Amino acid sequence: MKRILIITSCTGEKAVESDEQLTLDDFRQGGAHLKAREKSLAKLQMPAAELYTGQQHVRLMRGIEKVVSDGKGKVPKVELWVVSAGYGLVPGDRKLSPYETTFQGMKSKEIREWGDSLNIPTDFRKLVEEKYDLCFVLLGDGYLSACNLDASVKFGGQALLFCGTGMAKKLPRLANVRVVTLSNPEAKRFSCALVGLKGELAARLLNKLTTKELTVEQLRDPASDLLSALDSGESTTSSKSTARKAAVANPNVDKVIQIPKSWWKSKHREKLRYFIPEWDDLVDPDYDFIADEHSGGTSDWSNETYAHQMFPSPNYDGLLMSRVVAEKSQKKKARINELGVHRFLRAPRDFPIMGDCGAFGYINEKTPPYTTGEVLDYYTRLDFDFGVSVDHLIVTATEADKKFRYELTIANAEDFLREHRKRKLSWCPIGAVQGWDPKSYAAAAKQYVGMGYSYIGLGGLVRSSTKDILQVLHAVHAVVPESVSIHLFGLARLNAINSFADLGVRSVDSASYLRQAWMRDSQGYLTPTGSYSAIRIPEIGKSFRAKRMLEESETSEAVAIKLEKKALGSLRDFDSGDCSMKKCLDAVFAYEKLFGRDISKHELNYERTLSEKPWKACPCPICTTSGIEVVIFRGNNRNRRRGFHNTFVFYELIKDKLIHGEPVPSSKQLLLFEDEVASP
Repeated sequence: MKRILIITSCTGEKAVESDEQLTLDDFRQGGAHLKAREKSLAKLQMPAAELYTGQQHVRLMRGIEKVVSDGKGKVPKVELWVVSAGYGLVPGDRKLSPYETTFQGMKSKEIREWGDSLNIPTDFRKLVEEKYDLCFVLLGDGYLSACNLDASVKFGGQALLFCGTGMAKKLPRLANVRVVTLSNPEAKRFSCALVGLKGELAARLLNKLTTKELTVEQLRDPASDLLSALDSGESTTSSKSTARKAAVANPNVDKVIQIPKSWWKSKHREKLRYFIPEWDDLVDPDYDFIADEHSGGTSDWSNETYAHQMFPSPNYDGLLMSRVVAEKSQKKKARINELGVHRFLRAPRDFPIMGDCGAFGYINEKTPPYTTGEVLDYYTRLDFDFGVSVDHLIVTATEADKKFRYELTIANAEDFLREHRKRKLSWCPIGAVQGWDPKSYAAAAKQYVGMGYSYIGLGGLVRSSTKDILQVLHAVHAVVPESVSIHLFGLARLNAINSFADLGVRSVDSASYLRQAWMRDSQGYLTPTGSYSAIRIPEIGKSFRAKRMLEESETSEAVAIKLEKKALGSLRDFDSGDCSMKKCLDAVFAYEKLFGRDISKHELNYERTLSEKPWKACPCPICTTSGIEVVIFRGNNRNRRRGFHNTFVFYELIKDKLIHGEPVPSSKQLLLFEDEVASP
């Protein structure tokens, strides 16, 4: 094979976000207005391949990265294209501004009209009519509708089109196209939420094609069992999916932490508790930064540690584990079922752990993949302290589906509490509340109080502004007595945390401050008085971006490795006082020039990071042991360590804010937290 074409869709979760992000209205106005808006966001623009962070895109890119790094130049050219609800059909290297626009929720006629205005049907046809060996079409129903496929579309090579069963029935018969239908049974089969399943399967296909375990001829044969061939494929969910060695267990990491008595006495919990979602955020405690080698060969639960294992006490008041995350791989599912949630997370039995279903994982499905009975059994079997009823997100639902999902969520909550009482279960039930405006949230919350809930959780607000969230809370607070606690799912706005508490919120969860470490490199390192830019040094041979840019340049790999080594060495010499800042930055920028980055956008940020050396002043164990490595944007073991540090800083800020009511220290900090949007 010489050429593989991949057409995927944009995702709501993005690596860069802004209160000023583009909206559907901006794209509709177009022309000079859109150009002016894009110009104002120029510093936040990223290539489409790097912009999206939804599960489908993340899994797909990990698969592409694995193929590129394993193939050593002997793999077919993989071309990525994205169907964007704002920009139309764009290549993976096109730089886009942050935006919030989706086909989900639009009516069929509106989808077709807007897709036509973006020229998507014509551009799609031109692209797929070209010659290639294989094409993957990984589009949701709305995005496929925007492409307006009919019998006149001619595919220039063999294509695999992944879609739901409903859409498969609507598609015309197309030559060279094999339709692969996916629904809840396939999601369970591959231990992957439907929202990411297309990306997961495409990644496995790429791997098997390049290792010659599968051929295009087999994919073309309608009698071949494609999904069975992929069932044994390696999951792309681990952050080090490129690893090929067997993992070596480290007996020193698999220990339940001991929490000091003083930690339990913090007065901030009298007002509100902060939970952090569990998303396989682990690092190798013995990682070799100089050689860039994992001490266990391959990253694995058995040789890595959680953040709460690396600090004297946890930097959060509890953990939240979603079922779609707990069961995203067969190996993890088996282990957590064997150990229980506390032992799996290496937390003592009295450390609070909350469980929910992970509604973002099935947001595009008609109904949730779990029944109330299954979920009650799951929470009880794994020994959770809190369990959330089965809900269905409304944020992207059509007008017709809003009421259905709203009433379904309420009915599930009623069944959940009734069955919980009938079984006399010991853990605390939380009723999940969904809505679309203050009135709908308040009406549902009032019903939950009538059912007898003492704890309710408000979902679907993660992309809302702080102002809108407070409006919802005011409405809910008016109908919910003080004896009923409220949880906010997916957000923890520091500037409003006391207002949340005053309105009955007793717990929140968010991983944004951790994920900020690798999703906002210009604000990647957090301090009590502001944020600093992380310094990018991509890994030659491991980073997909580095590999791609190197292939497009005229620089040899040997020269690139030399420049990479010099950049890293200069940073370490600067940290120890053996190199000037100018010399250090010269080495860093000499390496960055290989990847086509606009140095002028980063020069001042890098200068500020190096001149102020914030890691030197931080007392956390990450900074005191890792030094300057913590501000280097490079691979999981640096980036997640920086995320652990960020969580430490945020936890100290939130405690001070709740106990003393202290203002956020600076306007920059306030801006950073004001309308921060968490990724689900």
